[in-house]
Amino acid sequence: MLIAAASSHNLSQEMSDETPAIWYCHCAYRDAFPAGKRLEILAALQAAGVAFQAVPDLCEWAARKDDRLKQLAQLPRLTIVACYPRAVLGLLCAGDVLLDEKKVTVLNPLAQTAAEIVGQLLEGSAASKPVELPALEKGNGWVPWFPVIDYGRCVNCRQCLSFCLFGVYAASPEGRVEVRNPHNCKTYCPACARICPEIAIMFPKHAEGPINGAPIVQEEIERAKVKVNVEQLLGSDPYGALTDRRKRARLLLLKKQSETALVTPPSMSPGLVDLQFKKPE
Repeated sequence: MLIAAASSHNLSQEMSDETPAIWYCHCAYRDAFPAGKRLEILAALQAAGVAFQAVPDLCEWAARKDDRLKQLAQLPRLTIVACYPRAVLGLLCAGDVLLDEKKVTVLNPLAQTAAEIVGQLLEGSAASKPVELPALEKGNGWVPWFPVIDYGRCVNCRQCLSFCLFGVYAASPEGRVEVRNPHNCKTYCPACARICPEIAIMFPKHAEGPINGAPIVQEEIERAKVKVNVEQLLGSDPYGALTDRRKRARLLLLKKQSETALVTPPSMSPGLVDLQFKKPE
């Protein structure tokens, strides 16, 4: 039984009585891994008749907090075929889905062969009739490119919030920085991740690690890169540069509000908080 077809906009939002324990992300908006590998995994699942949820793009579902993601919290065990585990868990958190990491297995086509992934997926699965594959198409054309925060590393310095010109970040009522407006992010720009002193910001569709969520193997080297990036992006006076960016962010937001006839006071606008800067250690 195949639970989901491709175009999520045409699917019912009602939950299935039998949520499959295997979820597959097709990464429809970016070729994160080769098409041949994706099709090989899908064909194997189809031939085996294994129940699975096919998701056109997990980033897109997380950005709009798709209700179907809430099914995952009820599963005793879950296997997700997507990308790097750190990025996948961050995306689910962005989609308001908190899971016990011990119950989640993430299979990564960026680091594993199709044969390895298929072997793990089909291990212990009962044979059934082949299922019909969905047409895993893109949705409304917006490329779901936005930052994902690794809260296991984030120290809430708010440097990303001060740096971003587009109002992507905001502070929660509890004061924790969060990605409030993912659709505002400038497509294919990972600048905020490059200056994060804790290497806590990910862009799952980025080609390079650890920005794409890949494991941080050499901590000192990555922190040294951040220092260089801060100098390149903010210059010798990061405080002054961030002050200027904050002013620009205000102007951009006010312009956007004017164009859309909004009347939200600037002091209440997301991203406009007291300047914060943390030097990379």
